[in-house]
Amino acid sequence: MGVEETLKKYSWILPLIQKADRATRAVIMKNFRQKKTNFFPEGEFNADVENLINCMLCPNMCRFDCGTLVASQNESMSPAYKARIGYYLTMGIIDPADSANKEFINLMYKCTNEENCKIWCPFDFSVVSLLETVRDDLNDEGLMPDYCKQQISKLNKTNTIEDYNIFETYKEKGIENIESDGNDDVFYYIGCQSMKFPEVVKANIEILKKAGIKFSTNLDKKVCCGGPAFNIREMETAKKFARKNKELIESTGAKIIISDCPGCILTLTERYEKAGIKIEKEIVHIVQYFRKLIDEGKLRFEKSIPEEFRKITIHDPCLIARNLKDTESIRMILNKIPDLEIIEPMYNKEYVHCCGWSGTAHWADKDLAIREAQNRINELKETGANIFISACPLCELGLAYGIDETEKEKYNILDISELLIKAL
Repeated sequence: MGVEETLKKYSWILPLIQKADRATRAVIMKNFRQKKTNFFPEGEFNADVENLINCMLCPNMCRFDCGTLVASQNESMSPAYKARIGYYLTMGIIDPADSANKEFINLMYKCTNEENCKIWCPFDFSVVSLLETVRDDLNDEGLMPDYCKQQISKLNKTNTIEDYNIFETYKEKGIENIESDGNDDVFYYIGCQSMKFPEVVKANIEILKKAGIKFSTNLDKKVCCGGPAFNIREMETAKKFARKNKELIESTGAKIIISDCPGCILTLTERYEKAGIKIEKEIVHIVQYFRKLIDEGKLRFEKSIPEEFRKITIHDPCLIARNLKDTESIRMILNKIPDLEIIEPMYNKEYVHCCGWSGTAHWADKDLAIREAQNRINELKETGANIFISACPLCELGLAYGIDETEKEKYNILDISELLIKAL
């Protein structure tokens, strides 16, 4: 973040400090100056102690728009409170090994990775990342929660985040597997959770074929990207999957890697690189790639979509809007489709509210994740549209939990590819 942006984020607090009496201002400045002397520990820690302290000392701007806080209606779920508890656990002020403190450890995992906190943070850091550094220390002490151990066990047993190898279900779901000849233009990297939406995968394959793209899917060789292990911070497993995926991707010869899962994109790029395993390929979300194909004239909208699909609203996936910093590709594509009415929800683009189904929150507290999904569904319903468009399998899974059983037939959650294929 540049100097100008930093000043903008801090500008709101300066008048408050100026209006305070001299004694109060003196206390504020003294405490900020002495924070290292008073709070920084001796010794080595994985936890990002400096930014945990910065977060603790902040006036909690992030709490105004944290999805898990709103869903729980509990102040302990605020990002700054979690940072404070993370600091206490790291310093041993709260003993993480004491079974009576189990809920404090669980709190370190009740995060959806939505990063709304970063939008509001005057320091421009993510509590998501801070909590991950605390998990590093908890894991080193053998204190990983059982629900996380279960996910790691599944990854090592099935090579996916399910109890079975979900990629092997492509035959029964009617998904075409396209094996690489080692000379592909594109490798379509299908995510674990995407396999729960076979119609989406089929639509993506059909769209790529319509554009004349030489690509492969390699479902017989596919494994999870390892994203769940990175979330949990079980780095041995995470790196194992990174090496497997690097080998598979490079074997295709593809110049461009596209994925239908934003979490896979984040993992294959930023997370792998931080783990010291870099894939020297262009890696983009499939929506970004479709936008490129439309710009190049390789995809043309030649059909009028059915009337029941013409009034829609958009749910921006958090990872696309805030991590990939792309809120325009979805809209550019949708605006090209004839006869489509798009009604934006109040919270959209980089200010989108989460579906509840990312990060580790849905393992730590499924009911909390469902309440967050219900909150987001209510926001989408306020637009008056019955069709909710997204571009992330986890969002589509989470949002479905947010729709009441009595309204399942009234509201329809679609991936953008399912709408796009109707107009090509």
